[in-house]
Amino acid sequence: MGGFDEQAWRGLLDRAVQEGASDIHLAPGAPAFFRVNGALMHAAETENAPTEREISLLLSSWMTTEQGEKFRTRGEIDFAREDAALRLRLRVHGFAARGGTALSIRLVPERIPSLESLGVPPVFRRLLPLRSGLVLVSGKTGAGKTTTLAAFLNQISQMRAARVISLEDPIEYVYASGKSLISQREIGTHFVSFGGAIRSALREDPDILLVGELRDADAVQAALSAAETGQLVLASLHTRSAAEAVHRIESFFPAAQQQEIRAQLAAVLEAMISQELLPAVNGGRVLASEVLVATDAVRHLIRAGKPEQLASCIMSGASCGMQTMGQDVERLRAAGKIDAETARRFEKLR
Repeated sequence: MGGFDEQAWRGLLDRAVQEGASDIHLAPGAPAFFRVNGALMHAAETENAPTEREISLLLSSWMTTEQGEKFRTRGEIDFAREDAALRLRLRVHGFAARGGTALSIRLVPERIPSLESLGVPPVFRRLLPLRSGLVLVSGKTGAGKTTTLAAFLNQISQMRAARVISLEDPIEYVYASGKSLISQREIGTHFVSFGGAIRSALREDPDILLVGELRDADAVQAALSAAETGQLVLASLHTRSAAEAVHRIESFFPAAQQQEIRAQLAAVLEAMISQELLPAVNGGRVLASEVLVATDAVRHLIRAGKPEQLASCIMSGASCGMQTMGQDVERLRAAGKIDAETARRFEKLR
């Protein structure tokens, strides 16, 4: 086998698909790694570790001139590219590190999965008719937030006509035409900031806004304002529970503004789903979820600045479709979808 060229990359990508990998990681002088079912593993047949030059050449062959300049200026780049042969989209993150350029590549299936195949909680069915408000999906990196939101939006698109603007970093899933008209925009290519893009989208007659990530005060404020004015806003957040999500949203703002933000959030929030992907008994991974539905009691706690008490509302809110993460993990264990050791290990980590 020769050096790590385009042919070697094709072979590595083929093996990643065969192994069911979600990610490929490349670093100079090191063997390639796959992430399979959440675990990191050496890729097969990686005796010839790629050099810094080989990784740089591979990345350069994928980038436009503008993207190449951005990478040289910032030392990192995010973009997506299609692989027609394997019917995949690849979310590429290139970054400068000690030793040289490295790559983290997410494999995104071309087809958007159904809500049923993902195993999302039943509350999602109740949320599909929503015409306004805010729905948040939270979880750590790799917890499937993008896939869940894509499946939810795709289901809406098959059900009714809606004008949808999606703001993403980068575009991963590509939506087919359904009953809805969906315009997908990518940060760095079609807009500069999420906050500015949300405000711009309000002039584009949207019914639904999909915001890839609420990552700063400007984006949060714009998303809350959009939900207040009658749009349905779907967004993701990097937190592991409902209480953490409320704390996170507050933390973007100075203390003097936090009460106003809590009031806005309490008024527009419809539901918050926090999710994790756990190793399944029969291979693959299975979704575990915490579900918070915005009842009057929940809205009161958010307005009052008492997110630590939301857990008690969730535990007593089964009739509204609410569940704690612990309850869902126990359900999965009882159903034989995860083993007892996985359930115990997960509870220790939380």
